[in-house]
Parts: sequence; C-alpha cells; structure tokens
Amino acid sequence: IKNPMDLFTINSKLENNQYRSTDEFEKDICLIFRNCYTYNDLGSEIYCLGEELESDFNKIWNEKQRERLKRVRDTDTNSSGKLKYFHDFFAFKYIINSLYITIIY
Repeated sequence: IKNPMDLFTINSKLENNQYRSTDEFEKDICLIFRNCYTYNDLGSEIYCLGEELESDFNKIWNEKQRERLKRVRDTDTNSSGKLKYFHDFFAFKYIINSLYITIIY
C-alpha cells in the first residue's frame, strides 16, 4: 500500500485542523476503502467488511451533505466562516464515530 490511511489518522488530522475542505476529508475516507480492496482478496471476510463499512459511510456522508446543502441555503450569506467550520467539524466527527461503532458491532 503506497498511501496508508486509517480512521485514527483521519481523526488526528481533523483534531489538528489539517483538512481544508470536505473533499479532502472524503478523499482520505475513500482511500481507506481503496486500500482495503487492493490489499485483500475479493470475497474475503475483510474485503466484504470493507464493502459494508463503505456502504455505511456513503449513507451517512450523503445524509450529512444534504444537511450541509440545506444549511448553506438557509444561512445568511454574512454568516461567519467559523460557524461553517464548526458544522463541518462536528459532521466529520459524527461520521468517524459512526464508522467506529460499525466496526465494533
């Protein structure tokens, strides 16, 4: 694996304000799944678990993106960039925590 990635690294990057956009966050999450499919054999238990986790991520991500779009439409254009950042930060934390829970159970 040329570019390893895991949820702990993503969480650390989030905590240290290293994501400049939602695209960067999504790219790192997707890298986890690409690495899973590259390293593990098609049909193996880990490969299948990766597919399940990716499906869960896509559902949560799409829901959060819809909420984000609604918030952007409903928010005054003069709103602080800090407010947007905090909404994104907590949405990302929610996604990471949801993925942790999926892995555990």
